[in-house]
Amino acid sequence: MEPEMKTFFLCAGIILTILVLTTSVKAETNIGGYINTDNRLRPKGDDQYTWNENRLGLKVTASADGVSGFSELRFRNFGFPDIQQTDRLRDSDYIQPLRLELYEAYVDIYGLFLENLDIRVGKQRIAWGTADKLNVVDNLNPDDFEDILDFSQKIPTMSLRFDYYPGDFIVTGVIVPVFTPARSLPSNWQAPVSFTLPPELNLRTLDDEVILPKNRPQDSAILGLRIKRTLLDYDWSLSYVYGRDEWALLTKADIITIDTLGTTDVHLTLEYPRHQIVGADMAGTIGDIGIWAECAMFLPEKKIYTIITSPNETQEQLVLDDKPYFKYVVGGDYTFKNGIYINGQYLHGFYTDRGVDNIEDYFLIALEKKFFHEDLKTRMVIAAEVANFDDIENRSAYFGGPELTYYPKDNIELITGSFLLAGDSSTQFGQFKENDEIYFKVKYSF
Repeated sequence: MEPEMKTFFLCAGIILTILVLTTSVKAETNIGGYINTDNRLRPKGDDQYTWNENRLGLKVTASADGVSGFSELRFRNFGFPDIQQTDRLRDSDYIQPLRLELYEAYVDIYGLFLENLDIRVGKQRIAWGTADKLNVVDNLNPDDFEDILDFSQKIPTMSLRFDYYPGDFIVTGVIVPVFTPARSLPSNWQAPVSFTLPPELNLRTLDDEVILPKNRPQDSAILGLRIKRTLLDYDWSLSYVYGRDEWALLTKADIITIDTLGTTDVHLTLEYPRHQIVGADMAGTIGDIGIWAECAMFLPEKKIYTIITSPNETQEQLVLDDKPYFKYVVGGDYTFKNGIYINGQYLHGFYTDRGVDNIEDYFLIALEKKFFHEDLKTRMVIAAEVANFDDIENRSAYFGGPELTYYPKDNIELITGSFLLAGDSSTQFGQFKENDEIYFKVKYSF
C-alpha cells in the first residue's frame, strides 16, 4: 500500500473511532479545533521560504460521572516538496509532506481511592510556573524548538499525575516513566556542528552519536513534586524535579588521524546527565499591576567532562561542574487607561544555559494596543540578550519585531509580522543575525 493511502486510512480510522466513541458512550462530548496556515519568508539572500504549514487541529473532550478525557490530534501539511529523483514524483509524501501528531491524550479520574485525590494518566502537558512563557521551573516536559518564533513550546509526554487537596494546599506528584529529549531547531536555523582542532590537523569528516538513557525506570524515569497554595491573595508554590538535562552534553571526542598529512576524522558522543531541580514561584497583583517571579536551583549529579582521545594523548575538559547554579525570572504587566498593554520580563538563564559561569541575561518587553472596536491589534516585542555585562557592545544580541492581527469575523485571525535579529555572532541569538523573517498566518477556531 502506498504511504499516502496508509496516511489516509489512518486519519479516517481515527476520526471514525472518535465519532463512534462519542456517540456510543454515555458521556458529554465536545469536539472543537482550529485550522491555520503559516508561511514565512527570509528576505535576506535568495528570498528563501523557511516555513510552509497548513494544520488541522482536532480537540475532543468527553466527560462522565467522575471521569473525563481529552485528546488533541494535529494533521500537518508541513514542509516543502523534496524531489531529487523522478521516482519521488509518484509519492505525495515527497510532493506535499503530511504529518499526523497525537499532541495530547489523557484521562482524568476524580476522587479515586480518596475523595480529594484526582489522577490524570496519558500523554499530557504539565505546565509549572507563573511567568509569561519564560518559565524556569517548568521542567517536566522537554523543550520544543521546532518553531523559533514560539520557543516556549514543550513536548507533552506520557505521565502519571496525582493532585491531592489537603485543606488550602494542592499537592501534585508526577511520574514520567520514559525520558524524552528536547527537539532542536530546524536545519535552516541550526549553526553547523564544529570542533576545534590543533592547527596542524585538517578536518575531513565530523559525525556524532547521541546516547539516550536506558529504557528502565532507574535510568529513564523523571519524578516531580509540587506544593501550591494561595496566601495573602498571592499564589505560591514550591517544586522539586528529579530528572535529566533534556539537552545533550558532549562527553567524548575521538580524534582519528588518517595519514601523515594531518587528515583527521572526528567522532563526537553526547549524553543526557542526571540532575535535580528545586524551584519556587509566585504570582499576584500590586494594585492594577500583575507581577510574577520564579527561581530554580539546578543540582548536577556529578561533574561532566569531555574526554578527548587522539593517537598521542587523552585529555579531559570540564563542560559542566557539579556546583549548583540558578535560573530566575521576574516580570509584570499593566494596561494603561488609553488601552496600551505592556508586559516586561527579566530572565537569568535561557532554556539551553547551564553551569555557574555560562548563564546569560535576557530582557523582554511587549507592547500591545487594539483599535477599531478591538478588530485590529498591534504588537511590538523588543528583547535583548546580554552574555557579558562587562563587554555589552561585543557580547550582546537583540531580537523581536512588530506584529499586526486583524479579526474580520468571529473566531478568525489574520496575522502578519516580522522577526528581526542583530548582535554579536558569539551569542545565542546573534549567531542568527542574517535570519530575519517575515510571516503571514491565518487561524480559524471552531
